[in-house]
Amino acid sequence: MALFIFAATLARADNANLLGEARALFATGDYLPAAAKARAVGNAEGLALATQITCYYGRYLAPEDDRLALFEGAVEMAAAALELDPNNAFVRVQNAHALGRYSQQIGVVEAISEGLASKVRDQIDAALALEPDNPSAHMLLANWHAAIINNSGFVGRMIFGADEDEVFAHYSEAIRVSPADPQIRLEFARAILELDEEENATLAREQLDAALAMPVETAFGEVLRGEATALLDGLASN
Repeated sequence: MALFIFAATLARADNANLLGEARALFATGDYLPAAAKARAVGNAEGLALATQITCYYGRYLAPEDDRLALFEGAVEMAAAALELDPNNAFVRVQNAHALGRYSQQIGVVEAISEGLASKVRDQIDAALALEPDNPSAHMLLANWHAAIINNSGFVGRMIFGADEDEVFAHYSEAIRVSPADPQIRLEFARAILELDEEENATLAREQLDAALAMPVETAFGEVLRGEATALLDGLASN
């Protein structure tokens, strides 16, 4: 028994080391090696982290031709993580994240026809049931409402209950919980500009200015800064 406990302790330590190495690679911008390292851990946390990194790389950096395969792989990793630990909010968030990115890649209208909108919502709701103050879950729920409104309008509102007010409400919650997260500010600006650029331009500028005022500590932070700068420049030129 003592030998078994010792071996289990070593395994946990090895997993923690691998996850730490994965996060360090991600911080320096080695996204795919970071995802591979996290996936190699094999537990729910590692698979969910690999999903998150893969989705970030696919969303912001990957060549267009590579994105579908990346998001398909992310969906598979997230599903494997869910089988291992369904009561983990981070796992649920990454399932919603991967399904959402995959849906965007194939087209939201097609994704809705395949039932993916409901699957994404189920994962977000499960994450919030586990962690009501999870900022990523609130951000994803806001984006869920925005994506359905932008792509299916009145029909989406009627069938899925998508509501523009919920976009603002859930981004407000995400900012309340995590005010220093530049990604939340950036994606809030992007979402409301897609809803109504003219009406929401002032608030979007405020969010982008807030994002750009935050310190950059990782390579991904630099990516977000570049995205925020480009979006703000686009507003200035309109």
